[in-house]
Amino acid sequence: MWGKPMYVRASLGTLIALGLERGRADVLPSIAYVMQYSEKGCMGKCAFCAQSINSRAPKEMLSRVIWPKVDLGVLLSALGNSRYRRVCLQTVIKERFIDEVHYLVRNFSRLGLKVSLSITPIPKGELEALVREGVDYLGVGLDVASKNLVEAYERPFTWEAYWDFIKAGIEVLGRGRVVTHIIVGLGESLEDILSTIEKLRDTGSNVSLFAFTPLRGTRLSSLSPPPLRYYRLVQLATKLIMDGYSWRDFIVYRDGVPHIKRSAIGLSADELLDAVVTRGCPGCDRPFYNEVPGREPYNFPNREVLLKWKETVIGEINEILV
Repeated sequence: MWGKPMYVRASLGTLIALGLERGRADVLPSIAYVMQYSEKGCMGKCAFCAQSINSRAPKEMLSRVIWPKVDLGVLLSALGNSRYRRVCLQTVIKERFIDEVHYLVRNFSRLGLKVSLSITPIPKGELEALVREGVDYLGVGLDVASKNLVEAYERPFTWEAYWDFIKAGIEVLGRGRVVTHIIVGLGESLEDILSTIEKLRDTGSNVSLFAFTPLRGTRLSSLSPPPLRYYRLVQLATKLIMDGYSWRDFIVYRDGVPHIKRSAIGLSADELLDAVVTRGCPGCDRPFYNEVPGREPYNFPNREVLLKWKETVIGEINEILV
């Protein structure tokens, strides 16, 4: 018989902001990041994920972020007395996890919190019920940028199932309220990732980019993270695609290296700066989710942090523009 959850996980930055953990954070998250708790992790077998049941990585990890276990009642009390207005709920596949998601969403909603839900494909009727309970944005972890990578990295659903769920989410929530997650650096081709992003735009989904993060204990621990130039190129291209451009009109190759044609977009490096700020649901910043402390971020959590790196990033953008 299903029992109400006693525990969840929350990102360390969230817990510090709530006064539930002691520590120092250069940037505290603008929304509360919460994840379902499972001692064994997720029943999914994704080769890149610390939460995978096949992973030997600590189950309090997701990407580079630590997610300590916290008593649900303590967390709800702290959230109710906090500045937070939105919760991002990350799910894991476990027995009756959908029942638990309903329970958590209802409790967050009772506190007046808006809920962004990041979840694997579920029946449309369940999603409709979750929207009635308080979910107003949906995150879908497509993660891989091409169909051939689904099996290679042991994703829990088929390529077609993810796309069907993205479309169902748009039917339920409306265009722009589904955010599809794409991990950059999993061996995809540039053409594959940009074509997928363009297809997502045309379908009605927004896009959130993540840099692949190798974690000890996962099957992909020896795979390197994506080169920063490649990631910047995908960030710039994503902004342009979401603004209505077709990538085939602005991507050009010089000596085999992809660039963006200035004359095709009519934008300067300064005008493209926002492309490197974290993309996601309203308020999403994921501070240093993919980053090594002290190094230039892949995704800048806000413009204040970006301004500290402004000249460096403008230089990087100008190297991509031709």
